[in-house]
Amino acid sequence: MTRQPVTIFFDVNETLSDLSSVAEAFELVGASKSLAPTWFASVLRDGFALTASGSDAVFGDIARNNARDVLSDAPVTGDLDDAVDRVMAAFAAVSVHPDVAPGLHALHAAGYRLFTLSNGPTSTAERLLREAGAWESIDEFLTVEGHTPWKPARASYLDAVARIRSEGAVYVAAVHAWDIHGASQAGLSTIWINRSSRHYPAHFRPPTITVSTVGEIPAQL
Repeated sequence: MTRQPVTIFFDVNETLSDLSSVAEAFELVGASKSLAPTWFASVLRDGFALTASGSDAVFGDIARNNARDVLSDAPVTGDLDDAVDRVMAAFAAVSVHPDVAPGLHALHAAGYRLFTLSNGPTSTAERLLREAGAWESIDEFLTVEGHTPWKPARASYLDAVARIRSEGAVYVAAVHAWDIHGASQAGLSTIWINRSSRHYPAHFRPPTITVSTVGEIPAQL
């Protein structure tokens, strides 16, 4: 057991979930696999823009609208509405990365308090980890929806910490450098999960810890 009640917030989309099946869905409807990361980046971009301008940002609505926008310029085979539905269905059915479930089990067994914190609905993380057999490792599933602007707004992290009444050190674990930067700006410690050996962007505040899998976190902490 850990000596301090250390808390870790995990981002959900791409951090826990593997979006490779979404790329396959784009290909199946006649588009290019390369459109998947373009689409997901556009969802984040528009969500950031809406929240920065003081408007409501609903992840699912943005995702569907932008899937239609991206696919409308692609050589889709068949009906555009059907293609959008297939992409959104694939996104709703993604699985976790192979390292996630065993890593969460190890952290839970070591006594860490584990939470998810997403810009999307809690139902996404709940389904993901239930199907992965890691549901019981998470203390609570959190979203910014109905509470704060999207991450990486400073308020999103501080509100989450207040909601769980955390004591001791608090970490945010994510694959996104913008999430790491935002959490650091809010005064939290950070864990960058770098599964693809990328270089961390120098314009963001650096992570406290860098790992390549969730399973490496316990040894680093």
